[in-house]
Amino acid sequence: MFQDGGGAILGHRGASVLAAMKNAFSQGLAARLPSVWEARLEAAVARMFPAYGAVRLYSSRQRALEAAGSALGMRLDPSEVFDPALAPFAAAPSAAATAAALWRPFLPPGKGAGGRADRPAAVLLPVLPFSVCQAPSPACFLEELPEGAPGSDLVPGFLLAGALRALASLEHGTKRRDFAGLPLDGNRGWERVGPYVRPVFDRAEYPRVFAEFLRAGVLLSPEYPGPSILPGECSPGEEKLLAGLFARVPGG
Repeated sequence: MFQDGGGAILGHRGASVLAAMKNAFSQGLAARLPSVWEARLEAAVARMFPAYGAVRLYSSRQRALEAAGSALGMRLDPSEVFDPALAPFAAAPSAAATAAALWRPFLPPGKGAGGRADRPAAVLLPVLPFSVCQAPSPACFLEELPEGAPGSDLVPGFLLAGALRALASLEHGTKRRDFAGLPLDGNRGWERVGPYVRPVFDRAEYPRVFAEFLRAGVLLSPEYPGPSILPGECSPGEEKLLAGLFARVPGG
């Protein structure tokens, strides 16, 4: 349920993603050199978020945050970035959230851009359905970038090719199980939206809960409050295991 923070939300070894990466790798695109994949991925992200006038690609989310802060003339702390998997949809975003927000796959349209369709974030940071150590990390800017704003980082072409293929899978209707039978609604201690689950109990309890899930063979997000992500494929036995863990942990 960690799924690299969402960077492996379509799976760690998607066949089409691996094929795209191997094809690019066979062309020698393992180094951080300019490649055709950079422009292609930027164009694909721009199609997904047409309200944003500029797209840049970075080697990590921290680098994307630094670039966004530089363009906006302010320091952006990761904890202040609006995350639709963690913040209640009904809550109005803070001032910092209207500056920068994450977008996550499988959440309702319009909820990733600062939480409100009529008040988009100045910088949108999409969590791609494929990345390796958060590379590539796009940043979408609502306004044209000012002169001197940082450009894209050089990211190995095979990573860009894999991310592009994963985006195509997402756009062409890749579905995740809805887990309607997993009894999380009303369960104390946990809150869920789409495939994302977060703890709402005290932070001090999280190491114990994390360890108990891990002993049962379930890897939650190692960071509080996550989010953790429900798997796209799950056997009946695994689904029963998850339901039992969420029903009794924490508190029993």
